[in-house]
Amino acid sequence: SNGVETARVPARGGRAHTRSVLRKLAELPRAAEGTRGDLTSIVEQLRRPPRRRGLVVVVSDFLGDTAWQRPLRALAARHDLIAVEVIDPRDVDLPEVGTIVLADPETGRQREVHASALLRREFAAAAQAHRDLVARTLRQCGAAHLVLRTDSDWIADTVRFVVARKRRWSGGAA
Repeated sequence: SNGVETARVPARGGRAHTRSVLRKLAELPRAAEGTRGDLTSIVEQLRRPPRRRGLVVVVSDFLGDTAWQRPLRALAARHDLIAVEVIDPRDVDLPEVGTIVLADPETGRQREVHASALLRREFAAAAQAHRDLVARTLRQCGAAHLVLRTDSDWIADTVRFVVARKRRWSGGAA
């Protein structure tokens, strides 16, 4: 095992169940430093055993490679799939200060760098290129894609996403 705990919760309706799912999420222990998340194998686990058609929501920062593409596409072929990409602004923009310490949360390695204008531009361009790749890959997988930033209003963003999806389902009428 890679030290990451997976919690399976049966699908049910109602507020009490929603609250218990949120509580379970909040109580999951934080992975130890040096633990690398393996989205590909988690998505594979979701596919087995095969289940009745339903809604699957995958919440991830989608950082790293896109090896999750094949299992995600297979999941989307059977289920309605929503990919929620959580973005921390620190992963897409370096602050405008002199020397900063960059840390890899999965390895704990740190590196001191000078945040020059050039480095900031290159960092932002690389981050944007990766986000574009993730968006394209999720689209190719057949997933609906919701982007949530840790510095924005998640509720408003989610409502906009749901309203737009509802509009598409109903053929353009809200």
